[in-house]
Amino acid sequence: MQTAKELANDYRKITVDPIAGALGAEISGVDLNNLDDAAVAEIRRALLENNVVFFRDQEFTPATQMAFGQQFGDLNRHSYVKGLDEYPDVFRIVKEPTDAHHFGNTWHTDLAYEEEPAMATILYGMDIPDAGGDTMFTSLYAAYDALSDGMKRMLGELNIVYTNGNTYGKDAKRFKTGVAKDMDVAQAPEVKEVVHPLIRTHPETGRKALYLSTTHYSRLDGMTEAESKPLLEQLCAHAVKPEFTCRFKWGAGSVAFWDNRCTMHYAVNDFPNARRIMQRVTLQGDKPI
Repeated sequence: MQTAKELANDYRKITVDPIAGALGAEISGVDLNNLDDAAVAEIRRALLENNVVFFRDQEFTPATQMAFGQQFGDLNRHSYVKGLDEYPDVFRIVKEPTDAHHFGNTWHTDLAYEEEPAMATILYGMDIPDAGGDTMFTSLYAAYDALSDGMKRMLGELNIVYTNGNTYGKDAKRFKTGVAKDMDVAQAPEVKEVVHPLIRTHPETGRKALYLSTTHYSRLDGMTEAESKPLLEQLCAHAVKPEFTCRFKWGAGSVAFWDNRCTMHYAVNDFPNARRIMQRVTLQGDKPI
């Protein structure tokens, strides 16, 4: 079996440098606006091997960010966050100095409350604070692999219920308490629940991973919230152990591209009185199995 260093050196179109033991790699030597098919294939491979990949010093307009994403799959149009008028598949994540906290500052995987959650997310740094505002990622492969055989067998029989109500329901307080006031966030017309496996099998790698999103879960299927809470909280705490994580420091022109099928991420809220503007496109996924 090849080591991470050997894998990182086995590319022809890009240079891949892992940044942590569990996940994460920085890719250099490439302009994301000028890719041939071979470079796209190598970026996809690097994403599958590292779960999240990062790029520096890129220049995206909404149109070119969409074009980059479309080379990896169909784009998702967010159900509740309004996109740009001319590019509805692209939206800006804006945190102004007066916002108490910001979009994404809990451990989550994108769109877990959908029947077909996001495959991947591509986030572009536009206006970045001088310090703070990093994003953390955790490998849900590593979290699963570290479980005992008995726990794996038990969890393999369980499903988890996700809801749009936690963030977008009429009683949700998340976007009413100083979060992303400059973003156009809609209330869900009705609260819906979906059921996904607690252990999912990645459709491309065949690997098993915990499937968790602390922002969006409601309970284990067939159980009450009270009955579910101890196990779900234990699993969420386990999943974000430091040895499963990496941390990315943003700069203007930085891009993060992560696989929502095997990661959670957390936008760190440590830059009070500063502005942060990001631009996002999301790749449509399929139903977890």
